[in-house]
Amino acid sequence: MEDILDAVLEAEKPLVLLTGLAGTGRTNLLARLSERYEADRRHVSAMRFTSTGDVAPARFALPTDELRGETATKLRGPIAGEPAWASIGPVAGAAEEPAVALRAAHAAAAALRRAGDGTVLLLDDLQWIDRSSLAVLEALIPMLDGRRLTCVGALRVPANGAAARYGPEALARLRKENLILTLRMRPLTKDLLMDDLRNSLEAAPQPALVDHVHALSRGVRSAVSETVEALRRRGAIRVVNRSAYFVPAMAAKDPLPPGESVATVRALGTAAWETAKAMAFLCPLGSAAPRLAATVLGVSEQDLLDRLETLRAAGVLHRAGASWRFPLPRQAAALAESCGPYERRILAEAAVEALWSHTADCPDLEHRTNLLAEAGRSVDPARASEELIRRATEAGPDGTASALRWLDAAAELAGDRAERAKVLLLLVAAYHRNGDYEQSLRTIRLVLGDFADQLDPDAVFEAHSLLLRGLSGRRDTEPLRDIADGDHRLAGDPGSRALIRATACALLDRWVEAVRWADAAVPAIHSRGPQAVVARLLSALGGLWQGRAEFFERSLLERRDWPLRDVAPYRVELVDTHLTGLLLNGELDRADNLLADEELSWEEVGPANRTTAAVLRGDFRTATELACRSVAYRSAPGFTAATTGMFAATVSALVCQGRLTTARELATAAGESTPVLAQLMDFTEALIDRALGDPRRAADRLTTALSVARERGLVVGCDTAGAELADLALDLDDPRTAESCLVDIERLAAALPTGRAVLLASFVRAAVTKNADAAAECLRMAHERGQPFELSVLIARLVKHGVADPALLSEAYELMGGLGALMHRAKTRTLMQKHGIVVPGRRNTVEENERLLATLAAEGLSNKQIAAALITSEKSVEGRLSRLFTRSGYRSRIELSTAIATGELRL
Repeated sequence: MEDILDAVLEAEKPLVLLTGLAGTGRTNLLARLSERYEADRRHVSAMRFTSTGDVAPARFALPTDELRGETATKLRGPIAGEPAWASIGPVAGAAEEPAVALRAAHAAAAALRRAGDGTVLLLDDLQWIDRSSLAVLEALIPMLDGRRLTCVGALRVPANGAAARYGPEALARLRKENLILTLRMRPLTKDLLMDDLRNSLEAAPQPALVDHVHALSRGVRSAVSETVEALRRRGAIRVVNRSAYFVPAMAAKDPLPPGESVATVRALGTAAWETAKAMAFLCPLGSAAPRLAATVLGVSEQDLLDRLETLRAAGVLHRAGASWRFPLPRQAAALAESCGPYERRILAEAAVEALWSHTADCPDLEHRTNLLAEAGRSVDPARASEELIRRATEAGPDGTASALRWLDAAAELAGDRAERAKVLLLLVAAYHRNGDYEQSLRTIRLVLGDFADQLDPDAVFEAHSLLLRGLSGRRDTEPLRDIADGDHRLAGDPGSRALIRATACALLDRWVEAVRWADAAVPAIHSRGPQAVVARLLSALGGLWQGRAEFFERSLLERRDWPLRDVAPYRVELVDTHLTGLLLNGELDRADNLLADEELSWEEVGPANRTTAAVLRGDFRTATELACRSVAYRSAPGFTAATTGMFAATVSALVCQGRLTTARELATAAGESTPVLAQLMDFTEALIDRALGDPRRAADRLTTALSVARERGLVVGCDTAGAELADLALDLDDPRTAESCLVDIERLAAALPTGRAVLLASFVRAAVTKNADAAAECLRMAHERGQPFELSVLIARLVKHGVADPALLSEAYELMGGLGALMHRAKTRTLMQKHGIVVPGRRNTVEENERLLATLAAEGLSNKQIAAALITSEKSVEGRLSRLFTRSGYRSRIELSTAIATGELRL
């Protein structure tokens, strides 16, 4: 819009004509022009034409933040000494008598001249201009010179009435005399829309959000504003880590009050209004839509076509041959929402019957399925239910919200109680995937209460499993404890009941009991059924978390014996869960090999494991994006070990980048649920404490978390926590604690000899005992493992403790640069300077220091916290921040944070 604004201001033609589709921002541009002209002390005379053929004085003003969404046009009464609006029209006889039009034009020009040089005449909604006013305006334009007197008009296309019939000829005559400049207001491209959303949301919009808004609005500014406002009110836009995410699950919530796009159609009259609502449902049926709409509305097809022409003239509909479409999908959606239940049902019924009889076609499968859901029992319920269930089952992760609607409709269409019970179970699973644990629990309790007699043993087990995960997702631990303790009566056979207790124990982080109940269930369950899958996974992971890897390793070797591995969803679940066991122990190479052996890719793996793998691989950007999207979607199914691992790994990545507040936000998000392997989050909280300059608090937190883990019999993650505590203890001159850590980690490495445990045991031995051989072995293993974050940190710490060659710091420094690890890189620079190692790129170093300072400030840290993090004084931080704000032009931390979020910060 800025380029068009500048073009208007620089134009020297008597008439500048702004054209564009409805909602492209013509009136808002007139408002901005009005502000600019008035700021330059130029008089502005403004008027607008109405759909009733009237002309009225107007004032164009941009709505304030408090009045966001209001129109930029405000009517005002006649102003003495400014009769230009009255002179232009409508003037009787001007269309037929050029002399009459000329006299009126002279009167209007004289009125404009009296206002002084530089006067501007703004005209809005020229598509409604009457024929006589058009004649006066055509006569007026040659009397203006484009400098002392200027006219700027806004014309919506397509025009209608006199503007459509006589406007093109009048404009052609003016163009022939070189009196007019036409500028078209085009819809926003996706790139421009991204910039627009970035500014309005003060966050970086993710591609899915941009795609969704553009699909509904087609980039038309008014529709963009309406769409974004609707998404905001529904909670379908969530900002995490300064990024704005689109949450599909929230986008289809209850209908909103009608917006401006609906009000525009309603103003066209009852017939147009009813027709537009009908076509909102029927347009996707192509050429059959007018016939079906005429039948439902009880009018002739010709009458219906006449109504469609009215809507076309108003810019509501476009015609393409025998088919019609809404140029703005958002408007169609709003019109459909405006229909009452009866209207929706009869329209959907007509559409479905036409589709089934092959007298109509609908290429849009989602719309076709929505019509089935709306039609309900007014069409063949058995056929409708079958199609709804099939489409819901085929819907991918992004289609969960639609699947919920379709399954809910299918449940109402079920022919008997047994069929309804099956559909309700599918519905519960969909609610669960959507993170709607309230509805999930409500529905599963209905199934277990009213339909238990219709469920086979596997279905009973599935229902109880979904109940447990819903309770965990809602943090309802008391009933979970009752089930785990055997205080809740469960349906099903003994094996099923034991497995349900095992699952409840696992969700409460009681893994010793979980393994015991899972093992007890094995003799009583079918060895090739769904229950066998759960029993295997609980035993394998539960044993691994306790440091007993025998069953887990045997399960990996005997993959051909996995129960139900020939059923794709179960095979993926089995692989994904074993990946969790490997990744949470830092075994990235083995995870890669498992996927290769199973001929799967990381894209087919759950997002939690993909995130953890990305951190181990050094791809912090991808990891942060995946973790933050999970928080935005609230998509963690209950709270699994993989999810805890995802948060723990991502927090550690954020800390080394200086993203300390964001790291704390993610840790808090994890803590808001009831995390499995909760000690992992306590370990990462200690990393934040240490980064904020509080090593004693970090050490105390690690000591407590390790003690709690031991009480629970859990060792997963204790190798990294023990190594961190040993490093901290040496920094704090606490050799006793460091020696205790060495004993513990060597014992752990002997019991659970994973590559990471053995590596970290070598590091602690080298650091505590100053053993050069152990240091060399540690470096050898770290290079073999090839995990850049792990390797760079170990190099720096071995040098810090005096057991490695300082020359290796250059390698660590380079690795950290590839990771974007600003915080660790700054500390490594200090270590390099201490040992006389040249830091490459002085200019880059200065810029990186500034970026780290900006990052810490934008994260909302106080000067005291920043000083502690950078190991400097508050006064130094204050001075550096002052210079940073001066150079960058930002005035506050909020502006700085916004600049980082929007990608505008340049240092």
